[in-house]
Amino acid sequence: MSDHACRFRYHVFFLLLHIIVMPGSLSAVSLDSAQPEKLSLHAVKGFQLDYTLDVSAVKTGGVVYVNVESMSRALRLSNKKEGERLRIFYEENGRTTVCRLVEGSNFVGILPEKSVEGERVIHLRSAPILKNGTLWLRAVDAARLFSVWMDRQVVYEKDRGLIEAFLWSSKPGSGKSRIGLVRDQDRYISAGPVPQYKGPTTITGMRVDELANGVVIRFRASGAKTAVSFIKPDKTGNASLTFETAKGNPANIFRTFSQGLIKEIRAIPLGKGAVQVNIVLNTRFFNVKSSEYQWDSRTNTYVVSIMSDIDVQEVYRMEKEKRIRQDLARDLQKWRFDTIVLDAGHGGKDPGAIGLGGTREKDVVLNIVKDLGAVIKKEWPDIKVVYTRSDDRFIPLKQRGKIANRNDGKLFVSVHCNAAKNRSAKGAEVYILGPHKNQAALRVAMLENAVIKQEEDYQTKYRGFSEEHMIMSSLAQNAFTLQSKEAASKVLSGMEKKTSINGRGVRQAGFMVLWTPSMPSLLVEVGYISNRNEEKQLRSRSVQKNIARGIFNGLKQYRTSYEKQRFASDAGTRAKR
Repeated sequence: MSDHACRFRYHVFFLLLHIIVMPGSLSAVSLDSAQPEKLSLHAVKGFQLDYTLDVSAVKTGGVVYVNVESMSRALRLSNKKEGERLRIFYEENGRTTVCRLVEGSNFVGILPEKSVEGERVIHLRSAPILKNGTLWLRAVDAARLFSVWMDRQVVYEKDRGLIEAFLWSSKPGSGKSRIGLVRDQDRYISAGPVPQYKGPTTITGMRVDELANGVVIRFRASGAKTAVSFIKPDKTGNASLTFETAKGNPANIFRTFSQGLIKEIRAIPLGKGAVQVNIVLNTRFFNVKSSEYQWDSRTNTYVVSIMSDIDVQEVYRMEKEKRIRQDLARDLQKWRFDTIVLDAGHGGKDPGAIGLGGTREKDVVLNIVKDLGAVIKKEWPDIKVVYTRSDDRFIPLKQRGKIANRNDGKLFVSVHCNAAKNRSAKGAEVYILGPHKNQAALRVAMLENAVIKQEEDYQTKYRGFSEEHMIMSSLAQNAFTLQSKEAASKVLSGMEKKTSINGRGVRQAGFMVLWTPSMPSLLVEVGYISNRNEEKQLRSRSVQKNIARGIFNGLKQYRTSYEKQRFASDAGTRAKR
């Protein structure tokens, strides 16, 4: 049949239906004496996505009539008037359908805009009334019209003077979008004959549609219809759908939900071909209002619809708790002790201090740092180790701190060897950033900071660096001072226990290498390379390994303390929230 013939037949149907409107129908009602009525439309388009608009309405004889144009606009639909007719356009999934109402006719035509396929006619209990060039319809019938046409839940609540429109997803139950479908092969207006399904029943898949006020579960099937029993949800929120005989993979009918009305759906074979689908509901936050089961013969789909009274405030609270948990998880991840940055001082063209026996600082500290990194990787496989240098190369001081920040380090450890004109000076020291407290600390800082002269254009890069800048940097590190001091103390103690090099204490001074890292930072002077005896020890590989092990032992104590403090802090934050 050609498109022209189909459209002609559709218009003949529509004309005949218009002619047979029975005398005395509700269309004979006059609205001349009707009084304005307050009516609102509340539309829900998603979670926390809703709006309320006033709709033009009048009341006469205790019956409320709604301006169909006004209601269509409130539903965000476009319309076009054609004398006594009104066309309304609805687009879904790229497909537009047109609803055509005619004054005085109880029948509404639904026609796809660019095709004759799926022509529909919907019968109204009352006919639209024309007043002042506008079509009016009983509110209850207007709600039903849009509900059937759009396949959305649109309900007129008379007591509240409100039209509730759930536009989030399709209505519970099987699709209503084919009610009144006109088929080419049908002589009469009907939904067409029920398809004949043959062969063994097989559950091929499951689809779950979560609505604002409930959920619809559809089990797709092939083969003949099987007997099904549905047990409605009990007080604990357990429901079940049992197929007398059905095949299918249980894995295709298993799903868990982190929020919402449903907790879990699971299929369990019962033997002799029977399959039971258990549905577990979240009755803590949702009250089950109603539930039903039906078989959709059009699609061979077994459909369970469960409606609920949703506690909006409780849902908002759950969402807030979820966001807080996510924030806490991000905080824990951010502050988790997961990255250590190891900095071997000097390198490349900068040999650092040189002992009387020709031992170069850059070689000693590189060995110690690599030994320390190897111990960390073995003992703490979950910790990422970042080296500012892993070979004999020159790295500018500022760049070392940037490497640490770029890798989101949780601790910066810079390793050096000390030196002094006094050849008898000996012992290990650990420094943190801060104003120097004595001349000895200042001397050590000046010795280590002198490396900047090895950098190109150092006068420009470090212009203005002074005592004031160092104080500002140390103040900026106040948040890490206690952690830096604790780490320094434990590292010094660890080295003392693993070597014969006695510690000289934890000190503070303005080391430029500690100026940039945005994390707890310390500088370890493992001993005096200018002291003949300590130089001999420092160049020994066994001593270097012991120093590395001592530093690690100190870091192990620091990590334990750090993570306890973070856990206590996060627990306190959680309690306050």
